[in-house]
This record gives sequence, structure tokens and C-alpha cells, in this order.
Amino acid sequence: MPALPVVTGAFVAGTLLGALLGGPVTWTMLLVATTVIAVTLRSREHLSWLVLIAAVAFAGVGHLRALSAAESQQRSEAIEGTHVLSGVVESPPDVRGTTRFFSLLVDEVDGAPRHIRVRVIVPATGQVRLGDRVELSGELESPRDGASPGARQRGNDLGVEAEVAFPSRWRVIGHEPPSKIDSVLGALHERSIANIERVLREPESSLAVGMLLGVQQAMPERLTRDLRATGTIHLVVVSGQNVALVLGLAVAAMSAGIPRRRAALLALLLLPPYVTLVGAQPPVLRAALMAVGLTLADVLGRRTPGWVFLVYAAAAMLALDPRLATSLSFQLSFSATAGVLIVAPPLRDAALTRLRVTSSGALAAIIEVAAVSTGAALAVAPIQAAAFGVLPLLQIPANVLSAPLYEATLVAAALAALLGGIADLVTPLRLLLTPAPAAFLAVIRALATPRALLDTPSLSGGVTVAWYALLVAIVWLFARGKPVALAPSARSGVALSLLLLGANAGLWHAALKPTESNASVTVLDVGQGLAVLVRDGGHAVLIDAGPPDAAVVGALSRAGQFATLDALVLTHEDLDHTGGATAVERRVGARQVLAASDASHPSTGIIDIGDRMHLTARTTIEVLSPPVLSDSAPRSDNDRGLVLLVTIGERRVLLPADIEAAAETWLVQSAVDLDADALVVPHHGSKTSSTPAFLAAVHPQVAVVSVGAHNAYGHPNAEVLARYADARVLRTDEDGDVTLTSDGQRLWYHAARQ
Repeated sequence: MPALPVVTGAFVAGTLLGALLGGPVTWTMLLVATTVIAVTLRSREHLSWLVLIAAVAFAGVGHLRALSAAESQQRSEAIEGTHVLSGVVESPPDVRGTTRFFSLLVDEVDGAPRHIRVRVIVPATGQVRLGDRVELSGELESPRDGASPGARQRGNDLGVEAEVAFPSRWRVIGHEPPSKIDSVLGALHERSIANIERVLREPESSLAVGMLLGVQQAMPERLTRDLRATGTIHLVVVSGQNVALVLGLAVAAMSAGIPRRRAALLALLLLPPYVTLVGAQPPVLRAALMAVGLTLADVLGRRTPGWVFLVYAAAAMLALDPRLATSLSFQLSFSATAGVLIVAPPLRDAALTRLRVTSSGALAAIIEVAAVSTGAALAVAPIQAAAFGVLPLLQIPANVLSAPLYEATLVAAALAALLGGIADLVTPLRLLLTPAPAAFLAVIRALATPRALLDTPSLSGGVTVAWYALLVAIVWLFARGKPVALAPSARSGVALSLLLLGANAGLWHAALKPTESNASVTVLDVGQGLAVLVRDGGHAVLIDAGPPDAAVVGALSRAGQFATLDALVLTHEDLDHTGGATAVERRVGARQVLAASDASHPSTGIIDIGDRMHLTARTTIEVLSPPVLSDSAPRSDNDRGLVLLVTIGERRVLLPADIEAAAETWLVQSAVDLDADALVVPHHGSKTSSTPAFLAAVHPQVAVVSVGAHNAYGHPNAEVLARYADARVLRTDEDGDVTLTSDGQRLWYHAARQ
């Protein structure tokens, strides 16, 4: 047993024990000493007492640093309250719904020097960019879980020590431009996403962006749920596979002109910019550090086990920031990798020996993938149970079946990112690259059944320790056999077979999928905003595009709208109605964009009062407003928005956008027939709308409120909701997507969460 892995492993153990369990340092040192003695007694080469003393000492140091980090966090929480902060924006701002998140590196608190990292949440309308110096006044609070300011953040979000949500005052007072490297990488990141979205449609586009770059912001809710249910959510987090792909492609390209070992060393130069590009999150840092160690060992001709470099990577990261020990992504990444490197090989060798399978061939490759999936699943099970309260029952078969499709999708995403900017290649690339992610999605959907999750009770520390002790015993038992080397050709053969099978199944699934014969109007759940999808006979029109976080793209995917839209109609200029328009045009596609005559969006057409759009002979969309300008006509931006009436045979659905009392009064007095079976409640249920006279004229049986949960505007207003006592009221924040379906004679409604 080498001395260095023992000492660094003791440091890791001490840090983890101090961060997760606390307590006196003495018992940690005693536990490490006992473990080291037991290991050295079982090994052929006994460790010296000097190594034992060093291991115990480093375990104590790790424990103390973890306790110190926890105390530092408590001191940061002590400054909660209203303060004036000044600092620099250190991460690219991220828009979600109608809010904008960014990380602020504060250097002054109330005019006094103080260095802390603060997460800031402001309205999406506020403009701020990386490198801006911001001054704000607001309530400083402890950071909330799950409010990370961006799927791609170059800083470490774990270091966020406080949060300011909607400061009472904030302004940009200067700018410190990022380095040229950061600027170039930022532009490359955005260009890669744009190229992928240009080549692939949804939901394949979101899947590819998530796999290659770790951006999950616009991933459809259903896809995220299916990935969690099958235990494959880790496949859309940038990790070791991505690092291996980057290094492998670089080495393969350079090996054509220089020796492979020299190419491997040069390829390591790509790691720092790649880590910066995708975000320096724990899984990425772990993979990068291990890649450096493994590459150097290979170049030097040393046969060092992979788990040694895993220990080194953990020690380096915990030495830089002991708080990583409590990070869920750190725990999952390292435990899963340990399962692959330590648990999987003896399981694989035992299966090959028992089944008398040679080390080459398709069956051997399947056993290899199954062993890897089983090892990772066993290693992360206690952490999953503690963090999520559930365990995916089909995690192992899902990972086995999706493994080759994952690799193919990752390659497809990389090709789309590199070549998607060439206009002439977009169509052939789409035809060539779509089958891999489509087959991956088909496999995940098939396995993500409602019974795929097992509820688990809260696990105590003792149960977790017992689990890992049992796992160590199993590994020791199986490891006594002779290792078996798996031929590389076995993996590629089964990967190609499974890829072709999955692609074939995916294509047949798409070809045989039944079509909907009825027309529908779906109020999409896009948070605090509005987006309504009207469909009939293969034609589709999207009315408004929701807020700028592009939630509408995921909502369209949930609704099964993957084909290009016939039209995108923008009712007015508010950001919660037009913010997702660019994403819709780029990622889903629209043959034309229509808006009122005074709209600033670069539309291909203008529509006004009296215009009609015919989806089919049964379904039309008619413009009832804005009113013609006159002395009595309302002139506010909201009141001049488009009011649309969707007619499906004899059934009518009214979409009044954000009109307020003045426009409602004009409509009532205009003698226009406002009677409708269903109404999308104007202005998200604001108290400025839904006047009694307007509701009396419409007299809806169903009223749908498009609203974000816990929004800052108090929508919908309780008094306004009371006015809809005679209607069936549905809300997107509570009921999800709401679909109104009609055959022209009858009207049905369905809520996604009912």
C-alpha cells in the first residue's frame, strides 16, 4: 500500500467526518488510526509508523479545517439584516422567469471592507452583465437551497454565503471587463448552444445541450422527471465522460502528426479552458484532476490504479474548500466514481468467470456496462436516499440500455456545436444526428413508469456506515478472483448494435404515434407570463412566448409540439409575453411572426383588429382589439394589446392578454360578441382587470389563470378570483398546463396536475 494515498485518504476522511458529523477531533484520529492499522495488516507491504502518524495528523487537520469552515459560515450568517453592499458581478447573469440571478463578489458592506460572495435576485428587466460593479441596498439572508444563479457559472456557487432577493435599491456604478479569455470562452459557449439549437429540435436539443455543456435551464420538465425516475439524471451533468470525450478527440486528432504520449500531454492544455467553459462544478473539477493524473501516469509508464487519483482529486478539492464536503454534487460525483473504479471491476470479473464468458464479444461488453452501472448505483444509494427520499428501481437497466446511446448523443451534440453554424450543413446534420438523442429519449420514456421510484425512509449515519461496510466486504469477497481484461472491440460492437436497435425503435415509435383528431387550446405553464398553443389538423399557432427564461420551449415539448409553428403571435411588448420569442424561433421554428403595428419585435407580418387566421375550416383566430385610435380609445400599452378569439366550430375561447379596465369597457361598448365558453383571465388575474361588466359579457364556464407560483405581483388577486365564482377556475401555478379540447361541438378541459 503506497504511503501517499494513505495520507491523502486520511485527510479526505478527516474532512468528511468533520463536515458531516462534527464532534471532537480525537475520535476521528482514532478511527483513521484503526483503519490504517487494519489495512496495513491485510496488505503485503506493512506501512511504517511514520506513515501512520502522518495519516492520523492529516486526518486531524482535515477535521479542524471542516469545523473552521462551518464556523466561518455561521459568522457570515450573523450579518443578516439590511445592508448597503458594493461588489463586482462574477458570474454571467441567469434569467429564470421574470427574475434575474447573479453572483456578486462583495468587497464593501456598509462602507467597510468585507469580502463575501452574495447571490442577488432582481427583476429580469434589470440589465447587468459580467464584470459590472453594483451597489445595492437590501435584506441580507441565508442562501436558499436550489437557487443557484445559473446552470453555467464559472464561480463556485457553494461559496455563496448570503442572498439578497429584490433589493430596495440597486444600480450599476462601473464596469470591470472580464479577461479576453473569459470573453472568448463566453462567446464560444453561447455559439455552441446556438449551433446545437439550430441543428436539433426539441426535446433533443435540450438533451444535447445538457449533456455537452451541462446547461439544464430549458430542459423540459417531463424529461427531467423521467431522468430522475430512471436514475440517469447524472448523464446531463457535465462530468468525467465529457472530459474523456474532449481529451480523446484531441489526442486522436494530434496523434496523426505526433507521438500519442506527446499528444496526450498537449491535450491537457485544453482542460483549463474547457472547465471554465462548462463551469467549474465539483464533477468537472474531479474529472479534470483525475485526467491530469492518469495522463501523466500513462506518459511516465506507471500503472497506478484509478482510485488513487480519485483520492488525490478529493484531497486537492477539499484542501481548497472544505465546504465541498457538504455539497451534494461533490458527494454524488465521488461516490459514483468510486463505485465505477472499485466496486465494478470485481463484480464484472466474477460475472465473467461464473458465466464462463470470454473477455471479448457483445455479452462481455454488456456485462461490463452492467457492472459499471451496478457499482455506481450501489455506491450512491445511501446519498440518493438521504437527499431525495427515493431510489430509482430501474437505475441499473436504464443505465445499461442508455450507455451506448449516451455516448452517441454526446458525439452528436459535439458535432452540432462545431458544425451547426454552417448553414448548408444544418439540414443534413439534423437528419444524421437526430436518431441518437431520439433513441435515448425513447428508452428513458419507456422505463420512466410511475412505479419506477421507491420511497425510502430517512437513513441514520449508522445505517449509512453499515451499508458502505457491507459494500467493502462484498468488494473484498469478489476481488479475490483473477482480474479479467475486457477487449476494447467488445464495447464498440455492442454499442453499435444497441444504437441501431434504439434508433430503429425510436423511428418506428415516431411513425406509428397516433395523431389527435380534435382541436386544442393549451395554456402553457411558463411561470409568471403567458404562452397559449392553438392546434388543429397538424397546424399550430403560438400566442405569446412567456418570460425570457425560455420556459416556453420546455412547455412546447411537454405538449408534444416539436414541429415548426405556422405562426408566433405576440400580443404586446411586455417581457413576460415576448421574452421567449427568440428561443421559440431558434429552437422550435415559426414560419412567420405576427404582432401589432407598433411592436418593436422584428416581425414578418402585422395584424390588427378584424384580421383572421384560419388553421383549418373548423378553427380560426380572430383579432377583436386593439381598438381603432379615437379620443375615447384606451392608449396604455396593456390596453393596446391584441385581444384574440379562438373559434373551434361552435366553441369559443377568448384570449384578452393583459388588457385592463379601459380596454374591457371599450370591448363591451363596441357591440362585439364577447360570449365565450372559456376565458384566459386577463392580466394574470390583476386587480386592474376582470371588471364585472366584462365578465358578464363573456360569461365563461372555464377560466384559466396563467401565473407563476409565489410571484412578486400578488397575482391572481383574491377579490378578482371571487368574481369567477360561476366558472371552473384553473391556475397554471397549481394545475400546470391547462388544455381545452374541442371537436367543434363539445369542449373538454384537462389540467396536467389533476
